[in-house]
Amino acid sequence: MTTSEVAIAAEIRQMLAEVTGRPELTGVPLQTLLFSGGVGLDSLGGTLLLRQVQRRYGVDVAAEDLNLDSLESLATLTAFIAGRLAE
Repeated sequence: MTTSEVAIAAEIRQMLAEVTGRPELTGVPLQTLLFSGGVGLDSLGGTLLLRQVQRRYGVDVAAEDLNLDSLESLATLTAFIAGRLAE
């Protein structure tokens, strides 16, 4: 994992904590699922997270990843954002 990916993951963890009101999410492992199990985001939480990602990174995940595979886990979302920023 690159330095930028580590920084992105840390920022996403912070976003998750803010969106859900659960500060313990700042320490979740990279392989943690974002929806079922894991973080347990619902559709509103997912939408709020995507809005913060777009504001912070300028990456519109919903428009660029039509299957939303990048939202499977913290690791997949981090890799997706890092990939878009490297383009």
